[in-house]
Amino acid sequence: MRLLRRGFASLALLTVLGGVVGVAGPAAGDTTHHRGTSAGAPASQHVQLRPIGTPTWRPVGFRLFSAPIGTAESGYAEFGETTLALLPAPNHVPHPDLGVGPGAPHQPPYDYELADGVDAQGYHERGPFTLSEFSNGNGVWLVWMNVPDPGTEGSSPDFLVGPIIPNELFPIHVSGFSTHRGERFSTLVDFDVLPLDTINPPFDVDGHSHFPVFIADNIDFGPPDSNPFGLYRWQLDMIDEQGAGWRIEARFVVRR
Repeated sequence: MRLLRRGFASLALLTVLGGVVGVAGPAAGDTTHHRGTSAGAPASQHVQLRPIGTPTWRPVGFRLFSAPIGTAESGYAEFGETTLALLPAPNHVPHPDLGVGPGAPHQPPYDYELADGVDAQGYHERGPFTLSEFSNGNGVWLVWMNVPDPGTEGSSPDFLVGPIIPNELFPIHVSGFSTHRGERFSTLVDFDVLPLDTINPPFDVDGHSHFPVFIADNIDFGPPDSNPFGLYRWQLDMIDEQGAGWRIEARFVVRR
């Protein structure tokens, strides 16, 4: 399981999957998707998305919820278990370098895959979240899928020719931080999404047809003895090799 942890940073797991891409939403605004809504229809006020430059791919299908991440004593193993529960077999399977890798070929749309996983697990979404949902092995999660928009034509793990985010746009750098009551709380992420032909074992394909990102945070990763209640804001940037990408902003409340 590829788990990215840095000291008091929060947790992020990047996994790469293949598949034909579904419909992309609008260029800005909330893009949290739910079954029964159109691909770009706003569903909440918790996640905002803004383009940086003119990207040819986009994040879709945001879900904000509380779920297990584990503790320092367990090595945060439950974080990886939760990701596998969100994208289960047969369509997705464990992979030694990806965490969750391509499984059985499956058809679009893919912006609902993570939503279906959250719904199946019955996780509490959007908040307000209780302290127990943000501590003692639980955390607040933000997950989403990234798809071509419009991308280019090429091969992926699921097809010979179709819409892809081409390998030459990678690595896509993902970075971000959280604030609490207006003060810096934690470093959420700082990692690169790699092209599929450089992982171990590699995929002999032209690019990603889609890939998810999983991020979680809790009081383990904030300043010691800080007041855990109140408003949290996350700011995340995803930038590709051409300097284009997206800024993602999310917010939630932990209440007494």
